[in-house]
Amino acid sequence: MKAITVLLSIFFLMIFSSCNKCNNENPTARVVNNGTSSANLEITASDGELVSITDLGAGLISSSESYSPGTTTVNCIIDGIQLTEKVEMSECKSYDITINSENVIVVFSTKID
Repeated sequence: MKAITVLLSIFFLMIFSSCNKCNNENPTARVVNNGTSSANLEITASDGELVSITDLGAGLISSSESYSPGTTTVNCIIDGIQLTEKVEMSECKSYDITINSENVIVVFSTKID
């Protein structure tokens, strides 16, 4: 009886831990504007899909969007200055595309479990 309980516990542990794993999911990204004013962005995914974010105010965060894996290009205008950054987006990762206080694009990523 004890062996059956142990085996059932291991079985349920394996099922629940495997359900949380990322299965080649597309990367997601959001924009964090810590810059000096509102920003207008165009994000072009590797498959050519274009996402526009207009008037993202200073101190605001956009909603997360899903993108195709590969090289994604971020074009931003803030305070009349054009910024461009290329981001290599990988499956099973989430990205914060951050405009910092000096109006520079910095990218942070975290693995999606």
